[in-house]
Amino acid sequence: MVTRESARPASADQRLEELGIRLPAPPEPFGTYAEAVQTGNLLFLTGMLPTEGRAAKFIGRVGAELDVETGRQAAYLAALNGLAVAREYLGSLDKVTRIIRLGVLVATSGDVRDQPKVADGASELLQDIFGKDKNPSRLVYGVASLPLGTPVELELIFEVSV
Repeated sequence: MVTRESARPASADQRLEELGIRLPAPPEPFGTYAEAVQTGNLLFLTGMLPTEGRAAKFIGRVGAELDVETGRQAAYLAALNGLAVAREYLGSLDKVTRIIRLGVLVATSGDVRDQPKVADGASELLQDIFGKDKNPSRLVYGVASLPLGTPVELELIFEVSV
């Protein structure tokens, strides 16, 4: 991504603005845990859910109550929540030097095989913000159920400047 003003890549915070994306308020924990833990130059986020406020915005399983497109929307919202937590913890998303891992858990009925398409809802947002050169390794799981009955939960690990 290159800004019009210069030949330098746009920063993550600039990309959010250019794309018209406003991050939500970081979600409050639903239990006893830290939402972000940093060790050295790695920032680990707790499982990110597709919530708004203190409630799940999406409830159900892909292939049963929800279709793949709704699952993608849930993954996108969970990624927005993850970015909100990271920005609150770091002060700026520009401190992210690399996305190391994106783990995507997708609650599905037993015969669904479209988990990667659901996961792309999160992957595409992260790529739009940080660029292809910071794409993470990705692991996608199909699971029976997730917290609050949500269809998606994300694991995010960032490399950050210290």
